[in-house]
Amino acid sequence: MTFPLDDFVAKARAEKHSQAFIDETTAYIQQLEKNKLPVLFTLEHLCLEVRVNIRRFRLLLSSSRVDGYARFKIKKRRGGYRTIHVPDNDLKYLQRWLMHNVLFQIPSHSNCKGFDPGTSIKANAAEHLNKAAVLKIDLLRFYDSINEHRVCAIFKQMGYHPNFAVYLAKVCTIVPDNNFFIAFKQNELKLRDQIHGSGQGILPQGAPTSPKLANLVARRLDKRLTGLAEKYQVAYTRYADDLTFSGERATLQVMKKVVYRIIRSEGFFVNLGKTKTLVRGNKYLVTGLSVDNAEVRVPGHIKKEIEHHIFHCVKNGAHIHMIKSGIKNRNFKDWLLGKICFVYDIEEETGRRYLEDFKRIQWQI
Repeated sequence: MTFPLDDFVAKARAEKHSQAFIDETTAYIQQLEKNKLPVLFTLEHLCLEVRVNIRRFRLLLSSSRVDGYARFKIKKRRGGYRTIHVPDNDLKYLQRWLMHNVLFQIPSHSNCKGFDPGTSIKANAAEHLNKAAVLKIDLLRFYDSINEHRVCAIFKQMGYHPNFAVYLAKVCTIVPDNNFFIAFKQNELKLRDQIHGSGQGILPQGAPTSPKLANLVARRLDKRLTGLAEKYQVAYTRYADDLTFSGERATLQVMKKVVYRIIRSEGFFVNLGKTKTLVRGNKYLVTGLSVDNAEVRVPGHIKKEIEHHIFHCVKNGAHIHMIKSGIKNRNFKDWLLGKICFVYDIEEETGRRYLEDFKRIQWQI
């Protein structure tokens, strides 16, 4: 929606604002419209535009913001757990509005392959097809390493007034409490102390704005790593906290330490325990997909599992198959359909065949 600039200027003059104020505000409005961003001045203006309760959000943002989130834990495969903060309905609604109307107007780096329209794990894996070797590097606690100050800088770069950018950053971050820090492992203590010492909010894992904001904060990292990859003539992509390089194995080994230095200089941390170099002939996966042929494929063990369940469900009925296999998952039907849809997204022809077989299953007792 185009901002009614002429009406705004006329009202400003009627209220006897100075010409300097009018000129400065006009430039602000024009810059935001040039960037295809909604014109917003204050937190009150944002809440009025989105139609949410300003009093409630003023109270929320004056605290650590934890009251706006429900918290739960998810176990990690390698031990420990990650804390998920899910915003309540009002806050989630506001964050989604910001995501669609503000954040998605700014492109992430072209080598970022996740959490933007048109990106996917398949697009990420496709950049590394049929390469001699793959180097995979994981960023340690990616969201936790992005603080309120860095988020505020993103909104200021877009063109929003610094004072308003502070409020936007607070809407999208949370100040962790002591319970949050309990889950940090020995190799994460430096980051823990950094977060605790700053007293700033961080990106909550579970907020709809966090993935896109992380992508925007990581743009300079992506730019520098892309330049390094071009220098060494290898491919580079990032999917959230997963960095992937592919090319000749010797080249990847030479550049690995330089990659580490760039990551650290950009304010991120390397999860050294998850760094892997893959070579052809072994398990060759990028974001969970096989890249050792001319096309991105779903790993064979996933398809075999689906085919096993479909075969026995069609032959004996789903109820009998679940009893014989000891399957106690009440959502088994949805689980199997979800697996099939995943295959369909990657290998459409195979997925379509699975869907046809799925329709033949007798689900009633």
